Amino acid sequence: MSDGAGFPPFACVTIVGVGLMGGSLGLALKARGLAQRVVGVDTNAQSLAQAQDWGVVDSGATDLADGVREADLVAVAAPVGVIPALLEGISAAARPDALVTDLGSTKGRIVAAGSRLFGPRFVGGHPMAGGVESGAGAARADLFAGAAWLIVRAEPFILEQDPFASRLAALVAALGARPLPMEATCHDRLAALVSHLPHALSFAFARTVAASEDAALAREMAGGSYRDLMRVAAADPTLWQGIFRDNQDALLAALIAFETHLRDLKRSIENTRD
Repeated sequence: MSDGAGFPPFACVTIVGVGLMGGSLGLALKARGLAQRVVGVDTNAQSLAQAQDWGVVDSGATDLADGVREADLVAVAAPVGVIPALLEGISAAARPDALVTDLGSTKGRIVAAGSRLFGPRFVGGHPMAGGVESGAGAARADLFAGAAWLIVRAEPFILEQDPFASRLAALVAALGARPLPMEATCHDRLAALVSHLPHALSFAFARTVAASEDAALAREMAGGSYRDLMRVAAADPTLWQGIFRDNQDALLAALIAFETHLRDLKRSIENTRD
């Protein structure tokens, strides 16, 4: 498959963190001919070797500096809590003309760190895609197809007048996703509303069912709506704890708004009693 017609490919893309998201990016880049070489960086040498065997990346490195040295694009696909520190390490070794981005689902702290370290060469990114499985073995070349992919700056900007953001947006489009420019504070507020809040609610729902004295029988009778919520609740709790912590203020605001509407719904149900 090669759907990146008209997009000048990167000579070398380094993906820091070769799990579901980073691995899917590697597969998509290779499948669509958007990079001449894809390098993976991961602290787990065994996982990195498997990623190479599966064709997710062309080569790998466990040392961050070695892995990013030749890249003209560096994409960080790691848990949000460690991305700022990784950006520090990348800044000491990356080429001075390299475009740097990330795939994290929170943006305020990450974009601030990236902008400080790289100036306009850092452009925050957030593909609105994922899954409950983790690791490069779960990676899919079509994971991002049709998904919104946020292109994020610390301040409002005009995409067409921003050469670095435009280059990333063109790559995103060539990957089959939908680039959507957004300012970091707005991103975190909306991500809390449409992504982080649903995960928080699904975790609470799963605990509610588990705490029932008839939990086993309830699961046996459950249908599609239960399975849909439990699919979200099956996400990696450690990963989501980091996201909730990093976007705490926006998530709390979303939870407060939800509580208001939940109380309204509860009152409406109470008022239907005879």
